[in-house]
Amino acid sequence: KAVIAIKAAQQITTALVYGGIFSFSNSSSSIQDRFGLISLVAIGALNLNLAGTVRAFLKEKEVVDAERTKNTYSVLPYFLSKLAAEAPLNAVLSALFGVLIYPLVGFQSSWGKFSNFVAITTAHSFASSALGLYLGAVAKSTDTALALMPPLIILQAVFNGVNIAEENTPRVLRWIPKVSLVRWCFEGLAVNEFQGLEFEQQMRPGMRRRGRPITGEEALERVSIVNGSVKRALLVELGLLGFFYVQTLGALLRGAPKFAKMKNIVEADSSEVEGVKMAVA
Repeated sequence: KAVIAIKAAQQITTALVYGGIFSFSNSSSSIQDRFGLISLVAIGALNLNLAGTVRAFLKEKEVVDAERTKNTYSVLPYFLSKLAAEAPLNAVLSALFGVLIYPLVGFQSSWGKFSNFVAITTAHSFASSALGLYLGAVAKSTDTALALMPPLIILQAVFNGVNIAEENTPRVLRWIPKVSLVRWCFEGLAVNEFQGLEFEQQMRPGMRRRGRPITGEEALERVSIVNGSVKRALLVELGLLGFFYVQTLGALLRGAPKFAKMKNIVEADSSEVEGVKMAVA
């Protein structure tokens, strides 16, 4: 119960902090604010779920390995029961964050948009936790897993589809944006929020009249999101979720505890026994 309360407090506190800082309007200045908050939501959810899962799973894995040595249960039933037990709580916590932050900051007031927001953030949270499970399954120790977390988070944050254009990404690293959880969460939330919006341009010194409104689609083009869609982003997140689950299961199966086999004691040859007796005499 204490762990659940802490996780709920984290979601509530984060939503309230974001809600106290951001307040959206139809001004063109809120374009940057919207992109900034969406990026924070994607990176924050990855960090929170990845770190929490790694720490908890590594402790749990020690107990599971001890039980497996006694043949108490096998990997597959354990893994499926773990997912089934934790999924409802994780879904509720993700929905709690969405329910709070969505009206606080002033995202589009549409039931369909709100549903998409909750669906994407929930899928992103599940996929981030699945990545944490995989990291915990392959790591030999807690120190190793914790050392691998910062590079993973940094790479996904850097290659989020906005910070660097795809054509300017080093060729050997161009696969990273395609599997970046942050990138797909950011793209899905951005498309969901900006499509259908219009922003009034602010009056600047020297301007006699306001320019024409900036559409949400034009704002998306500025960050190289041209053919993005909520459906595609959600499907990629779910695909990565399934991939990490399968890899975690495989890592657990390969990491089964192994012990040296006992060998039967072979009776010594009678001639060798006589030789020993003569040597002793």
